[in-house]
Amino acid sequence: MPMSELPEGAFQPRSGKLGQRISENPGEGQEPSLRFFIELGFAPFEYEGETLTPLFRVDSIEVPVKSCRGLELQNFEFPWAPKPGSVEAAMLLFGEHNPADVTAIQFGSIEDGKIQVSFETEVDFEMEADRDDLEQIEMSFSLALEIDPLQIATSLEKRCQGDPDLIQEAVAPLVDLEAYASIEKVPGGFVFPAD
Repeated sequence: MPMSELPEGAFQPRSGKLGQRISENPGEGQEPSLRFFIELGFAPFEYEGETLTPLFRVDSIEVPVKSCRGLELQNFEFPWAPKPGSVEAAMLLFGEHNPADVTAIQFGSIEDGKIQVSFETEVDFEMEADRDDLEQIEMSFSLALEIDPLQIATSLEKRCQGDPDLIQEAVAPLVDLEAYASIEKVPGGFVFPAD
């Protein structure tokens, strides 16, 4: 079913954020690295007598920058999933993570704690949600994202025994700390707020 047959107002972004974290997975040999994610929330819409509120997420964005400021005015291309270097993307809808392809992201300027982002995607509603009435839907997004603080992986925090100075020392080679405010303890761990 093409987009034109969906209800008016379907898949209209209501909010968006750019997340950032120092990720690692020692069990799989993944060294600490700076990664970003994009999360979009949508206005509810009616479809087949049901009120739907989708959530779209692009994960594992690993690009050669050392802070969220490094994304400004940059364009990045990615291979098709699941090739190495691809991003993981999905639309949470119908109780399923419906896979999506994102092969390019354009970042704009940062203003008032938000960064402009534009990208296109194609979401597959047949594979997981088994919705052959929707099949694959192409979507384009262009909006300003709130920039979340830089999160620290729990494993790195534990390795540094929760010592803020040791955490800062561990992330310094990976991150331009001048782009962030001082480290803060928050519920669930440590963060560096975007400056």
